[in-house]
Order: sequence, then structure tokens, then C-alpha cells
Amino acid sequence: MENFAAALAAINDLKSEGVVADYAIGGAMALIFWSEPAATFDVDVFVLLPSEGTLVSLQPIYDWARGRGYPEKAEHIVIEGVPVQMIPAHNDLAEEAIAMAADLEYSGVPARVIRAEYLIAMALEPAARTRKRLERVGSLLDEVALDRRLLEDLLRRYNLKLPDHE
Repeated sequence: MENFAAALAAINDLKSEGVVADYAIGGAMALIFWSEPAATFDVDVFVLLPSEGTLVSLQPIYDWARGRGYPEKAEHIVIEGVPVQMIPAHNDLAEEAIAMAADLEYSGVPARVIRAEYLIAMALEPAARTRKRLERVGSLLDEVALDRRLLEDLLRRYNLKLPDHE
């Protein structure tokens, strides 16, 4: 994804312009910051939306994208040639993952990235727990210097269980 840095710069604008309250890169693209990259064709961006009641609407994000000439393609917005899926924080774990995201850089561009411990916890949620995600969990457990206390705390608080791992 050669245009990833340009897409990140635009995603940062979403926050600086107040379209989203905060964001964090998740999914397979987050792995490039922590571990071995995983094949993926898009960028998952978890977002906290400005509070406007209980109804969640991505309309402000789509309006922002159209105003910048970024086309929509299925569930993605194509930003600087990169398919980006905006995912509203769907539960307390996702909200916490965004709030606790690491402030990193990619090719000199600031990036908020979900920490490896939160990536693991989110992959272990029942609705997300697929074989592919469990393989990523195994990679993160093997390859990353994790904050084990944080991971254990997340697993306990969100009632999650690590897969059998050797």
C-alpha cells in the first residue's frame, strides 16, 4: 500500500477537523506496526464519533470524503487510492482500544494504532474470533514484547480467553 502514508494524513484530518472525536488503525494493517505484516487489501479505522445522542451515523464521514473527492466502493472510502473501512467503536473494548492507542509514525506521518494487547483482545471477542484472527493472535503472542499485565487485565475485564497456544 504505497499510498498508506497519504491516506494516514487524510485520516488525521478527520480528527483535526472534528469529523471524528478520535481514531485508531486496527485490523491487519495495525500489524505492520507490531509484528509481521499480514496480507490485506484495506485499512480498518476504528472511530469514536462526536456524541450526538444514541444513534450512530457515518454520514459526516461520507460527507467529508465526498467533499475531498474520495469515492465510495462498497463499505469502503477510497482515500488516496487506499480502501479504508470506517468502523464505529461498537463496545467498551473498542472505545478503550481507541482511547489507549499508541501514537506512532509511518513514513513520517502520525498514526494512532491500536496496541497489540487490544488487537489480541478484540480478536478474541466471540463475534470476531475467526481462525485467521486466532493465527494473528498467535503471531502477536510470539513476536511482540507485550505488556502481559495489561493483556491479562483486558482478558479478565472483558471475559475473554486466549486460545491454546504453544
